[in-house]
Amino acid sequence: MRLDLFLKNTRLVKRRSSARNFARGGGVLVNGHPAKPGKDVKAGDVVTLLDMDEPPRHVEIVAEAGKPVPKGREADFFRMLD
Repeated sequence: MRLDLFLKNTRLVKRRSSARNFARGGGVLVNGHPAKPGKDVKAGDVVTLLDMDEPPRHVEIVAEAGKPVPKGREADFFRMLD
């Protein structure tokens, strides 16, 4: 699954275009390495979101989110490591 879609579908980022821009700007790491929006991610990968206004957020992917996740079900697809 594409990184930008995972971020959008799990509500970690509001819009796919925002997720793309965030990744292109170096704000997203996958397993400790800078990642482009089209990076393939899977269960077990650790995604780090670097936001200048907040401390880094580390999440582990638990399952792929092929479509938008219903509100309140986000924990079925990732877990916060912080």
